[in-house]
Amino acid sequence: MDFIWADVQGAEENLINGAKDTLKNTRYFYTEYSDEELYRGQINKSRILRMIPGFSIVKDYGNNILLKNTSI
Repeated sequence: MDFIWADVQGAEENLINGAKDTLKNTRYFYTEYSDEELYRGQINKSRILRMIPGFSIVKDYGNNILLKNTSI
């Protein structure tokens, strides 16, 4: 997969956990984040990055981030 655009309104952790195998084979992942909890249980940017360690930041748009899978 070349690109995932995830606009999941605070369910980023659920998406990442459910897509572990898919993300291993995904080149780019674009998602929103907030370092302030806007939705109950929402994870922040640091947690997103820890959950997908093979990804690096291409561009941080402030509450949206484009990541690249550096392991493929």
